[in-house]
Amino acid sequence: MDLELRNRVALVTGASSGLGKACALALAAEGARVAVAARRRDALETVAAQARECGAPEARAFAVDLADADSIGTLMREVNGAFGGVDILIANGGGPKPGTVTQTSLADRDAAYQTLLRSMLQLVDGTLPHMRRQHWGRIVALTSTSVKQPIATLALSNMFRTALISALKTLSGEVARDGVTVNAIATGRILTDRLSSLYGGADEIAAAGREVPIGRVAQPDEFAPLVAFLCGEPARYITGQTIAIDGGLISGLFG
Repeated sequence: MDLELRNRVALVTGASSGLGKACALALAAEGARVAVAARRRDALETVAAQARECGAPEARAFAVDLADADSIGTLMREVNGAFGGVDILIANGGGPKPGTVTQTSLADRDAAYQTLLRSMLQLVDGTLPHMRRQHWGRIVALTSTSVKQPIATLALSNMFRTALISALKTLSGEVARDGVTVNAIATGRILTDRLSSLYGGADEIAAAGREVPIGRVAQPDEFAPLVAFLCGEPARYITGQTIAIDGGLISGLFG
């Protein structure tokens, strides 16, 4: 299937490894021009080179700290200046510290608000005007299954990722007639640095995988194809959705 993404400009944050990297390479394979952003510039340069090898006509690395609003502002100026605007935004970032509500402080909540909600909306603010002007755009936020089924030990994720989903659902209705779609992915147990930090060693990760109906954790490259599809022209009638990629982990009927 041709997703018709040749020469579309895609900005992927959190792209130095894991899900962000997998999404960047999937879009590159569809012929998109790719801007990869994260804190680790050395790792990003490697990802940019891999994106070019996958088929991206152009791929550049940009440093950003999603915990710093000024850094995000600089990123948007640099990316828009280099590419003339962003057609596709993959809004992705790291997860907050684990803990229950009573174990988190006001400072923890402020930090999580910045990284999980404010930063994502700032990225949208920096890309949406171009999308609306050209009457075409794609926004896909990578979140967590916590937005569909709260996770007891990830209270900060439950709080602020859910708020992000509410904001994006509202936005999707505002921009639908501008040709801009807005969707989110509720990420399950996928083998990333984040999963390793939460579960520990290989035995613990394997045990976490056995709790999934499919019986294992996923690899990032099993996640990226749906993200690429949502960015393509064939997905132009899909908007305002939060789709779980979780191996059947969420138990609710509307997961």
